[in-house]
Amino acid sequence: MCSADAGRLGRCARHTCDLAFVDTSRNGRRAYCSVRCANNGAVARHRERLHGEV
Repeated sequence: MCSADAGRLGRCARHTCDLAFVDTSRNGRRAYCSVRCANNGAVARHRERLHGEV
């Protein structure tokens, strides 16, 4: 982690998650700490669109 670019450090985009992560993706655009958080965020956005609630 010491050799990682500071721009590759991030915080999970899911509002209920406080985890930080090192972005190891090729394009450097990772937004979530895990696939689980990404999926939960997508489900929450989908439900909000359908029902207007989370």
